[in-house]
Amino acid sequence: MTDILGARCHCGRIHLRLPASAVGVLACHCDDCQKMHGNFNAFVAVARADIAVTGEEALVWYQSSDASRRAFCGTCGARVVKEITAAGRWLVSAGLIEGPTGKRIIRNLWEQSKPDWYDLPGVAP
Repeated sequence: MTDILGARCHCGRIHLRLPASAVGVLACHCDDCQKMHGNFNAFVAVARADIAVTGEEALVWYQSSDASRRAFCGTCGARVVKEITAAGRWLVSAGLIEGPTGKRIIRNLWEQSKPDWYDLPGVAP
């Protein structure tokens, strides 16, 4: 494993570098994530100051609530991050991270909102 995780959108226009020390993957089953991702959203929470972004000009932002906004790649449409504005944290879509991460889902969020067509993913001990 490395100290830095690399992530990129589908077309490669946006690249992110984030610390491998990010705790783990969170799986959010809220209605918003289902509508935005077509399923639950798996993400890694990282302080914005700890993320290096190349191609940031390609991010298209959407104010999804009073407390947060989301960004996708303006070229390929990949959902890249959700920003928790007041906390200065980015929730980076876990599927964008390249190569082995050593990460596992550590927590399910908004479980009561999950649809009936899938079972909750297991959580690492």
